[in-house]
Amino acid sequence: MKLPYYANNIPSPLPTNAEIEAAADISLEYGGRRIVEVGDHFVVKFGKGVDLIEGENMLSVSNNTNINIPRVYALYSDPTTGKNYIIMEQKERTAMILRKFLDDLRYLPSLDYYGSLGKWCLLDEIFWTTDPEPSINGRFMSTETFIEGMALKYTYDGRPPCRADFYRQCLPRVLYDDYGPTFTHGDFQRKNIIIREDVEQSGLTGESNFRVFIIDWEKSGWYPSYWEYYLAVCALRWDDDWCLWVEKVLEPFASQAG
Repeated sequence: MKLPYYANNIPSPLPTNAEIEAAADISLEYGGRRIVEVGDHFVVKFGKGVDLIEGENMLSVSNNTNINIPRVYALYSDPTTGKNYIIMEQKERTAMILRKFLDDLRYLPSLDYYGSLGKWCLLDEIFWTTDPEPSINGRFMSTETFIEGMALKYTYDGRPPCRADFYRQCLPRVLYDDYGPTFTHGDFQRKNIIIREDVEQSGLTGESNFRVFIIDWEKSGWYPSYWEYYLAVCALRWDDDWCLWVEKVLEPFASQAG
């Protein structure tokens, strides 16, 4: 392969070496190499301890197999510093991994109630009260009682009863749940996603391998099937393109999230 290598149809301009140096590490620095995340699109492995053959191997595997590995956007060296650079995709692969994780959650057996493990109440703040109030906290045995719990919480917080009555009137028309109680993480947003390099596996294969973890499971339980998507949309900050990736990771329920 002729180096340097630059891919066509990249999602945004490649970062400069200065931007790469200033980026945050997503793995411990070791052996004269760093792995950093640059912006929304790129992961870069670079340093004097990086061999560009790793990137060439990744391109070869990608071109000749169906194995899912990160797309390589650039391979090059900086003769002034002696550092080698492998620029890879960041989002697509992570999105596919997360989609599988969350699909697997949804395949867990459905229960006959909306609630937490051990037939306990729901732990989302929407259902929180100072003292136990089963009609608000759950567990709920039907979609109707689930919606009624939200309406009761509205008046519990001192808001106008007429608005709660409006919710009772309209929410059953939009918050329909065709799947029944579905196991839900309960706080799916970027701050609860951790990406780390699998150093051992990378050493065995000669290619960059990353492990993706979802943390913060304290609100998990069996919620309506649309709840994960609804919460993810509520958590959007609308300051970047994460809103466009949520639908790639989660089954969309646009009507219920509205």
